[in-house]
Amino acid sequence: MTADQRTTTIVMSIASSDTSGAEGVQADLRAFAAAGVHGSCALSLLSAQGTRGVRKVSPLPPDLVRAQIETVLEDLQPRAIKTGALGNATTVEIVADVLREKKDLVLVVDPVVNPTRGRALLDDSGLATLARELIPLATLVTPNRDETSRLAGRARGLEDARRACRTLVDMGAKAVLIKGGHFTGNDAVDLFYDGKDYCELRAPRRDLPTMLGLGCTLSALVTAFLAKGEPLLDAVRRAHAVLQRSLDAPRVLGAGVCTVGDLDDAVARAIPTVAALRSPTLSPAPALVAAPGDEQPTA
Repeated sequence: MTADQRTTTIVMSIASSDTSGAEGVQADLRAFAAAGVHGSCALSLLSAQGTRGVRKVSPLPPDLVRAQIETVLEDLQPRAIKTGALGNATTVEIVADVLREKKDLVLVVDPVVNPTRGRALLDDSGLATLARELIPLATLVTPNRDETSRLAGRARGLEDARRACRTLVDMGAKAVLIKGGHFTGNDAVDLFYDGKDYCELRAPRRDLPTMLGLGCTLSALVTAFLAKGEPLLDAVRRAHAVLQRSLDAPRVLGAGVCTVGDLDDAVARAIPTVAALRSPTLSPAPALVAAPGDEQPTA
């Protein structure tokens, strides 16, 4: 190695292929590159997917999924892995089985169930297996509100979300980021919990068209920043800031649907924002008592 060469930071996405290029592995690889890491991948399923939704999905053979993951782990030795849509219980079991022995790896689990439009990308059995086998291995779990409700009970408001975060950590995850900003109010709020403290990541609510790939991109950015050595909350806050910047000029795909804008530019423009947020306000986790009528997890 010469003085001009540097060790490449490698990360990996285990997720679906999206023909539109807006979600799945394609979105992950774009986010990885913008964050300054090299993205490798293993495909879990193929989808015929566009701006009007998912027309058809086809899980890949289990032995091929396993071979892809093992090849990347043995050859490229990624520092962090992100999982996305996995399709079914068999694929989830393979992923968990391969990663269970890699105790030093950072693992971000994005429990993708439904895309923005179209057919489910993880069936009920797969979701139950993910809750049992993969979440306990996770450094961070990044569900949206609907996925949170499926995994950990009702998440209609912030108090529900706090309770669900506690449930997901009790299931074995080291930390949780409920993403999507779907709670009511003037701000869009993502909620982070590390088993001790909560942090609300707020941004002004925007009047946006239908957006594809926001959740994939946010989780992939967190994965990349963790691989580069950022502390967990710093990585989450940096990723959140980058995503917000990328929404200043979203890319129009067609049929009234958009995706994130220029991520390279967003990474550069988010640096001052992140620097100003180095000391976030954390709120300790109170003792949570289940409210009457709370929904129970279905996974």
